[in-house]
Amino acid sequence: MILTRILGAVTVTALLLSSAAAQVNPFSRDGFSLTNSDIAKLEEATRPFYEDATVPLKTTRAWSNPESGNKGTAVLIERFEYKKLPCRRIQHDIKLKKMADPYHFVIDRCQVADGSWKFL
Repeated sequence: MILTRILGAVTVTALLLSSAAAQVNPFSRDGFSLTNSDIAKLEEATRPFYEDATVPLKTTRAWSNPESGNKGTAVLIERFEYKKLPCRRIQHDIKLKKMADPYHFVIDRCQVADGSWKFL
């Protein structure tokens, strides 16, 4: 049986500026961390979820990073509004090379006035 660690929705405060947001690793937890290149691969895989409003819900995109050996999938779970902002809920299942069990994250991001997507 594969034990998944359910870490719930990650909340990052509104203090994140768009340039700083790219440097924040919302997937960092005790014993779990993605490299900057992992984050870049993950962001590349999920970009259509934010840029294309016609991507169907439940669409799954995979990513892998041969440099770190880490990999994962992202699923578009929901489109919703929060305080009149368009938002996306993405489920991430991430397998680290050094860990036997995958990690499960649900991330909410909303599009702010400047067009960037911020963590909710």
